[in-house]
Amino acid sequence: MKASIRGIAYYYAWLGAYDETKPTVLCLHGFTGKGETFAHCLPVAKKQANFLMVDLIGHGQSAIFVHPYRYQMASLCEDLALLLAQLNLKKVTILGYSMGARVGLAFGISYPEMVSCLLLESGSPGLKTAGERKQRRKKDERLAQSLLNESLDVFVAYWENLPLFATQKNLPPRVQQAIQQERKSQQRYGLACSLWFMGTGAQMSYWAQLKNTQMPIYLLVGSADHKFVDLASAMTHENSRIQAIVISDAGHCVHMEKPDQFSRVVEDCLLNK
Repeated sequence: MKASIRGIAYYYAWLGAYDETKPTVLCLHGFTGKGETFAHCLPVAKKQANFLMVDLIGHGQSAIFVHPYRYQMASLCEDLALLLAQLNLKKVTILGYSMGARVGLAFGISYPEMVSCLLLESGSPGLKTAGERKQRRKKDERLAQSLLNESLDVFVAYWENLPLFATQKNLPPRVQQAIQQERKSQQRYGLACSLWFMGTGAQMSYWAQLKNTQMPIYLLVGSADHKFVDLASAMTHENSRIQAIVISDAGHCVHMEKPDQFSRVVEDCLLNK
C-alpha cells in the first residue's frame, strides 16, 4: 500500500493481519534495504504486536526522485509522524536496523509522545564531534558520487564485501542471494541522496539527548560486530533506561543472521518494556 505524505509516496505493508487490540511496531530497514527485510524474522514476536513495515525514502517502492531536502533526517521524521497519524497510530514501538536505527532514534527524540519504546539493531547516535562528522561526510559524499558514476552492480559488489558484512558470507547461499537481490533492486539516485543528506556524516549527534530520554531503549547487537558492541556499551552509560543485548555468533545484520534468536529477543523486549 502507498500513502501520500506531503506530496510524495511512502510504501508500507503490515506483517500479517492488523489487530487493533495489539500495540504496533514500526519497522525501519537499513541502507540498501526494504521494509520487507523483517518479514521472515519475527514469527515469535508477531504474537505480541502488529508489525508495520515501511520503505524509507529513496528505497524500495517509496519516493526516490524528489527534492533532496526530503531526504534530510528532520524531514523524514516529520513524514513518518504524518504517516502514523494518517494510519491513526498514536503511539508505536520502533524497531530499526542500522540506518533505520539512526532514524528510529532521531524520531524517538523528535516525537517522544509517539514512541513507547525503541528497539535499535546495530544503531548509533551519530558521531560526537564536528571533526568526525566532517571526515565521515567527505567519505559519504565520495561514495555517493561513485554510485552515480558506476553501475549498481559495481557498488553492490563493493558494499557486500565491506568488513562490516563479513559474517554474512557464512549465511546459506539462498539467503545471501536474497540480500544481494534486495540491494540490486534499489535506485542509484535514492541511495546517493540517502548518503548525502541522511548518512552518518550528515546526521547530527544525539549523544547529549540520550541522557534525557525517558522511554526504554534496547540495543540489539551481534557479538562479532565489535564496533557496535562497543557503541552499545557506551550508550548504556548515558542512561539507565538503555539496555544492550548481545546476540552470540552474529554480525551487523542480526535479524538475517540469527532470525530465531532475534525474534525471541524482540518478543522479550515487547513484553518487558
